[in-house]
Amino acid sequence: MSYLKQKSPKFKKFSLANIQHFESFLLLVFFVLGFLGILNHAMWRDELNGWLIARDSPSLTDFWNNIRYEGHPILWYACLYLLNQITQNAIAMQLFHLLLATMGIGLFIYFSPFSRLQKLLFTPGYLPIYEYLLISRNYAIGVLFLFAFCTFFKSREKSYFTLAIILALLANTNAYCLLITVALIMALVIEYIVTKYINLDINLEITLNASLQNALCSLLIVFFGIGLSVILLMPPGDSTLQGGADQWFLQWDFHRFNQTLTRIWNSYILVLVPGDSKPPDVFLFAIISFGILAFMITIFLEYPIILCFYLMGTGGIVLFTYLKFLGSARHYGHLYLILITAFWLSQYYSPSNLLTQFIFKIPESFIPMITRWLSWTKKNKITFLMIILYAQLAAGIVSFSRDVFLPYSASREAAQYIQAKGWQDRFIIGSEDFTIVPISGYLERKIYYPESQKEGSFVLFNQHRKIVNDQEILGQLQKLIDQHPKPLLLILNRKLDASPSGLTIEPIKEFTRSFIGNETYYLYEIK
Repeated sequence: MSYLKQKSPKFKKFSLANIQHFESFLLLVFFVLGFLGILNHAMWRDELNGWLIARDSPSLTDFWNNIRYEGHPILWYACLYLLNQITQNAIAMQLFHLLLATMGIGLFIYFSPFSRLQKLLFTPGYLPIYEYLLISRNYAIGVLFLFAFCTFFKSREKSYFTLAIILALLANTNAYCLLITVALIMALVIEYIVTKYINLDINLEITLNASLQNALCSLLIVFFGIGLSVILLMPPGDSTLQGGADQWFLQWDFHRFNQTLTRIWNSYILVLVPGDSKPPDVFLFAIISFGILAFMITIFLEYPIILCFYLMGTGGIVLFTYLKFLGSARHYGHLYLILITAFWLSQYYSPSNLLTQFIFKIPESFIPMITRWLSWTKKNKITFLMIILYAQLAAGIVSFSRDVFLPYSASREAAQYIQAKGWQDRFIIGSEDFTIVPISGYLERKIYYPESQKEGSFVLFNQHRKIVNDQEILGQLQKLIDQHPKPLLLILNRKLDASPSGLTIEPIKEFTRSFIGNETYYLYEIK
């Protein structure tokens, strides 16, 4: 029986163990909630910018060049490009994303070694039900391939080809999954070398019969996937996204180090997150995060290959977070996925004393303390996992419910208002450009962006794009007013703060109900 299994809590005669077709029922509930949530969800710029790149790139060459500015690998964008050959309605992207999320959770529900209660808690958790379901990005597809890797992990007994193909695809979902891919392939290489050539006992529950030729060919497949991912993750020289290719944080900063370390806590426990602007709070939670890291390392000491994966995966993302991008929950949430993956993969091994035997070679005065620590972590590892799952569930319920009542973006409401008034064919000016992207997506038409001084739909963060103030926008309107049928429609993501000269500007309506703070909109008529 898996050490992850524990008896479900019973209420009178009720028990999760007594529910027939539990897995199918749980997956159906997930899909139905996701379907209703997807239809209700108002898409924001990060969702629709990729869709518009796929829709409005005139050629495959342009498509390739445009997605290089996105800071993501190709797989999600390739899917969007294919979807656009069928329909240009962005709802197709949402439904496709729902399918990917459901498939990923399906693998978890049907094939993971977790108990029914743990599956029940994980499935509607913050990442599966909210970040990686409602918001159509390239993260659900990463979860799908990560869980596919766990599901087919035992197949390496005869061949590595299946795992290699999965890892090559995983590497091309997003930057964080690329780091996870590197950690997984390094763990597999270490396992193969240790088992085949060093003959160390790591308590594998299978015999690795794959030939060296099979292993090397599989490694080449993974390297190809990693190489393709890295090519697209390296932005063009004129990219300004996240500071561009040269923007790395290479100096030592104690507060940033604490911010980075705190991402471990933020990823696992989402119900109490310290603000980055409060150094004392960040320092406190950095210490707690270090304690959590020590706890998890101790748990996986009996599983050397899993410990290698956990340390390399967690360390890689933490290092990237410090050097490049502190990120938000959907980014450092991959630390939580690494934890779940480590627990899952550990079930393919029996406990080994390969590493623990070295602990007891320390001075005898420390042995009682170490023994108590090892005993305490072993006793409480399931409790710790359950605390994390309950915290994730609470965050998932709150976030999913909030999206039902508070639009994620005001873009859909603004677009629907424009369509209801019959103004969708007017000449429309919109600023700040990247916040107007979702309106362009919902209206299925291009909008004039003052930042680039041309009509467009998606936005590329490059040096051709210039930040403009309201006075400069009015200056461009002076030139546009005589070139297009009047009246014109101006959409801003803030109130107009400039005095028009020679223009009649009439405020029409405000759309301020939005979870994303800068995706509120103010409509003006220009005469």
